[in-house]
Amino acid sequence: MQGVEPSAKVWAPVRPPAERPLLMLAPMEGISDAIVRDLLSSLGGMDLCVTEFIRVAHRPVPKKVLLEACPELKSGGVTPSGVPVLVQLLGGDPALVAQTAETAVGLGALGIDLNFGCPAKAVNGSDGGAALLRCPSRLTDVIGATRARLPATVPVSAKIRLGYDDPDSVVELAKAVEAGGASWLTIHGRTKVQMYQPSADWHRIRRAIEVVSIPVIANGDLFTPEALTRCQGITGARAFMFGRGAFRTPNLFRWARGFDHGPWSSEAHAGFLINLAERIARSGYRDPERTALNRLKGWVRAWADGDEGRVPLFDTVKRCHELPQLLAHLRPLAERAA
Repeated sequence: MQGVEPSAKVWAPVRPPAERPLLMLAPMEGISDAIVRDLLSSLGGMDLCVTEFIRVAHRPVPKKVLLEACPELKSGGVTPSGVPVLVQLLGGDPALVAQTAETAVGLGALGIDLNFGCPAKAVNGSDGGAALLRCPSRLTDVIGATRARLPATVPVSAKIRLGYDDPDSVVELAKAVEAGGASWLTIHGRTKVQMYQPSADWHRIRRAIEVVSIPVIANGDLFTPEALTRCQGITGARAFMFGRGAFRTPNLFRWARGFDHGPWSSEAHAGFLINLAERIARSGYRDPERTALNRLKGWVRAWADGDEGRVPLFDTVKRCHELPQLLAHLRPLAERAA
């Protein structure tokens, strides 16, 4: 094992027992906020999660912004159910990212994850996310500066895609991440240009695993336990990150662990979404009811993506203009006898 050995509290799950894999919740902008991290981690089956990315642009990020993005810092860096939360930073300036990471760790962050995978045009246009994949040495620089700034006990990880436009770049990128001193690496199995189509290329993730000694977390198209098993067989990975799969199927972690024997019933799923909406509506978000309305539409759409029977529900709720109106369509479903 090369690099610095991080704290056992976060590091332990990354080297899971042979009988079970690590399961991790992906950072998803506008989705996996502290409320979602709380709700999903409380269901069981999750080992680790990551904040939505915190952009580091022209100056270090102040404490207030870090605490807003990761309120878990006020309670030991874990969700209310005790799942560790990594703070994810996104930026191309090594000094600014490192200084922000130091501030986050001073506030109680258990680990820092660096985002080199976001494919959004606005992010890439401001020297962040997947834009850095065009120059692998820049990953080494940002990771190295962050690693050097933090205590040896605090892990620094990185999330990448297969490349910017060439999926064969993943080997060079993985080596660049390891050269920077990263504790582990997460790979989404598509390039920046591919966005979310076609299918994730798990075979190329395996190529990266074969050339580095740090643990690699596989990510992309993990929508069911069967997909997880196939991915494990192809990549040889023992650690996996659920993103859109957990958005589509909130009990995916439980299902993957064998706690549940399939996706939730419609009643349970609707009940979860009502709870989520009500939590957001009571939050400190600006215009919380509008935020809850818009986010719930996204969750119902994701549900419909995985269950064709819910397409009519999405076609109805997408036209709702007020949160109570939308919830009125979910409540009868949640209250219906199984």
